[in-house]
Amino acid sequence: MSNQGVTVVLVKTLEEMQAAYDVRRKVFVEEQNEDEAEEFDGNDFCAAHLIAYQDGSPVGTMRLRIVSGSEGGTIIWERLAIVKEARKSNPWLFRKILKSATHYTKLMNVEHVIGIVEDPKLMRFWRVYGCEDTGEAPLDMGGHTYLPFRLKIQRDEPAQTPTLRQAIKAVPQIFEETRENA
Repeated sequence: MSNQGVTVVLVKTLEEMQAAYDVRRKVFVEEQNEDEAEEFDGNDFCAAHLIAYQDGSPVGTMRLRIVSGSEGGTIIWERLAIVKEARKSNPWLFRKILKSATHYTKLMNVEHVIGIVEDPKLMRFWRVYGCEDTGEAPLDMGGHTYLPFRLKIQRDEPAQTPTLRQAIKAVPQIFEETRENA
């Protein structure tokens, strides 16, 4: 399978948010037996969310949470989930979501990405996209051990201050208008 039929959008409606929640619940709670209270931890209300569709069906999601505005800003990429059937049939979904997360991060003028990954095999995928180990000790939460990673976002052009016209538009609208085949 390829990128054809795959779209990734920034969540802008309650229906899209529910679709993102459904994907996360299917992957983390049902498939991986994680505690629902931990998975839906309250940080969803202070974050942006991506939702990936394959042929119109929601199959992936990622939460993007800006945690610091100082020194170029820091964002945490978290709760990346792709439903099992889609993971098996379309490896391009991971790349497409990461490309959209990178676009959003640049749009927000944030330079530093942090995150965690549970499966050491998945760390190989993150490294392919430029992520590296932070050197920090693994993080233990809810009976799971997570490896921290980081990524420095390289900008092709200097960050620009948004115009008033851009600032009053909804972020999902600007996200759609500014991305290049993400």
